[in-house]
Amino acid sequence: MGTTEYLLDKAERKGIEKGIEKGAEAKSYKVVANLIQQLGLDDAGAAGVAEVPIDFVQKVRTDLAKEKK
Repeated sequence: MGTTEYLLDKAERKGIEKGIEKGAEAKSYKVVANLIQQLGLDDAGAAGVAEVPIDFVQKVRTDLAKEKK
């Protein structure tokens, strides 16, 4: 494998990993939004159930509040 092929392969792998991460984040976002809206969980409860950081839950909650306005 030459340098060009190696770099292209590395870039492709990085792109795939980034896509997977974005997909996982989108799924977590939806789960957290549902925990907040449907179950009324607080930030700590939603973070615990969804296994995400509290600051992620706070961002989702802020986004949901903006959508209501």
